[in-house]
Amino acid sequence: MGDIEKQIEEAKEVIEEDGIVVFPTETAYGIAADATSRVAVEKVYEAKKRPRSKGLTAIVDSMETAERYAELSDRERKVIEEFMPGPLTLVAEKKNSVPDNLNEDFAFRISSGEVADKLSEIGPITATSANISGNDTSYSIDDISNKLLEKVDYVIDAGTLNKGPTSAIAAVREDGVKVFREGPIKKKEIEKIV
Repeated sequence: MGDIEKQIEEAKEVIEEDGIVVFPTETAYGIAADATSRVAVEKVYEAKKRPRSKGLTAIVDSMETAERYAELSDRERKVIEEFMPGPLTLVAEKKNSVPDNLNEDFAFRISSGEVADKLSEIGPITATSANISGNDTSYSIDDISNKLLEKVDYVIDAGTLNKGPTSAIAAVREDGVKVFREGPIKKKEIEKIV
């Protein structure tokens, strides 16, 4: 695993300098950038040709990190303890430390993928798929369009990934649980916890 370790260290340096990195998550290839940097977030939108109205989600390394960027209720903390790391993205109220071009809220997950987890040690990273907006999800570097790769500063190639299910996206609100995207973790399971 030495080579991957070296790539992760190099990728961290790129992210710290507002660069963008293609990296393997536990489900598909994604684009990592500093989710707290306006400049880096802008680069991700441009590379993906993603409409600004579609916000970006983030990967954080721990609940402590999430607390620095999101206003978490006790019910939200319970959900994090129960389902993360895992295929759940939680939409929470963001703090002022989050750039306004990332998302209206702070939508985040703790990744069970080794590379994503290590990259997020330096701070929240973007967790969007490595594709031009609207195109198919990429499970190998060969799947990624050259137009996108030309705009990326660094690539961590972990070969072909096993297709994993994309995470559920949900919010815990005063009036219950709202699910924005279905996934492996179901609404009923989240409701049980809260």
